[in-house]
Amino acid sequence: MMSLKRMFRRSVVCTGMTSALWAGTARAQQKTNPSPLLDSSGYVREDAYLSNASPLSAADQKYGSIKGLPIKKLAGEVVNISLKSRDDGNKYWGRITGTPYEKMTAEWAESKFHQFGLTDIHEQEFPLQPQWFPLDWSVAASGGGKTLAFKTLTPALGAPSTPDGGLEAEAVWVGLGTPADFLGRDVHGKVVVVQSMLQPGNVGHSAAWEGALKRAADGGAAAVIGIWGYDGNLSVWQSMGGGLANPTFTIPGFWMGWEDGKTLRDLIGTGQPVKITMQLKTEMRQGLKASAAFGTLPGMTDENIIVLAHMDAYFEGALDNASGLATMATLADYFSRIPKAQRRRNLIFIATAGHHSGSPTTTYFHNHRDAVLAKTVLMINCEHTSYSDFLLWHTVFRQDNIVQGRRWWVYGSHNLMDIAQSAWHTFGVGLVADMDPNASGDMGPMERDAPSIQIIRSPEQKHTDGDTLDIVPAVGLEAAARAYAKIIDEVNNLGRDQLVADTPAAPAK
Repeated sequence: MMSLKRMFRRSVVCTGMTSALWAGTARAQQKTNPSPLLDSSGYVREDAYLSNASPLSAADQKYGSIKGLPIKKLAGEVVNISLKSRDDGNKYWGRITGTPYEKMTAEWAESKFHQFGLTDIHEQEFPLQPQWFPLDWSVAASGGGKTLAFKTLTPALGAPSTPDGGLEAEAVWVGLGTPADFLGRDVHGKVVVVQSMLQPGNVGHSAAWEGALKRAADGGAAAVIGIWGYDGNLSVWQSMGGGLANPTFTIPGFWMGWEDGKTLRDLIGTGQPVKITMQLKTEMRQGLKASAAFGTLPGMTDENIIVLAHMDAYFEGALDNASGLATMATLADYFSRIPKAQRRRNLIFIATAGHHSGSPTTTYFHNHRDAVLAKTVLMINCEHTSYSDFLLWHTVFRQDNIVQGRRWWVYGSHNLMDIAQSAWHTFGVGLVADMDPNASGDMGPMERDAPSIQIIRSPEQKHTDGDTLDIVPAVGLEAAARAYAKIIDEVNNLGRDQLVADTPAAPAK
């Protein structure tokens, strides 16, 4: 069966665009028993993905210029910024908020805006709350004559430093960390090891909703180690509980991948005492700022359509959110080729900053909505726009040759709902049947300040080193971008009073 263990990197789509490979038994078997759907490395080939889109009608032929592979190439350019962060020696790597690599992503967006002839191209700085940064860390386990090191080890977001000189304590296994698991276990002064199961289709996990961290801290534990979900050996940046922007920790904490975690669990299971030695150095950085990038395609009126995509990411962040940035850039390119006289409204493109640290860009828009959103008739959030479906088989993810259905959100009139649903159906954008209760993602703070729409998916690989270009199908990027382009065109046929949420549904035709 296929494992998600990272082994080496390969080129994808264009020279210099790289992504991680997950290798395992099935990967090796495919060399002698190849599948017609997979490439030589065991990933679904781009031309093997199924498309749900209908043949383009005469009216929709104009959207045929939006192609998936060029969008994926743009996503690869964004991924390369993360890879530079890694290659520059950062252990906490990616397009991290408040770092030069998020700034480089803003500059990438601005370069596209200039290339496509946008106007009013500028950056806007937003102050950040104190930001947690891990500087260095290590963990080893020894017992029964064995010493273990862990390839996938990462500090839990928000974890405090260990004491000077590090920490050494006995490991204690507490299963899922529920009250029943802690019952009768003395965790005082020990390193608690907890198995956290992933919330399907989201980045949530059981250690958070079961309160395992608080239970360990209340019991006097010296530290906690979480084993991340299942499948392969993924590194993850995640809190043990609470939100990403302001996680609350009182004791040091770490995550490790499934395979690493099983070796530690099994060592504890021998019944021999297991000693954990760890060191973690972190700091809170004050006074950081994050810069969002803006560009405008002027229209014939003073009304606006806003298209946004957040820049920051952990690890490569191919889905989260290189896919969205590439989708946004593609829309800017497409509409830049349409004469201004045919653009009813201004199109404002925003590469937003600091999503994983409190969404300062969209929070600012919400706080100043009466001024900055007064003339806005639609907001489109490009976030996690294409993701390969996976079959969870036992504890293993097996990749499918279809694009996974997205969660979705529409806030506005029945007219807007009809326009969005029709466009998504026309271009084969699969949807979860029921609408989300809110616009998760970076648009969340301003989701009801103007008519708004999005599609989004937040799978198990999110925030892990498994979020690579191999799980971002070009056919899904193409479908999402074409649908958004059609939605913009259809919205421009209606007045603002026909789009806002309190407008009655249009009469049936």
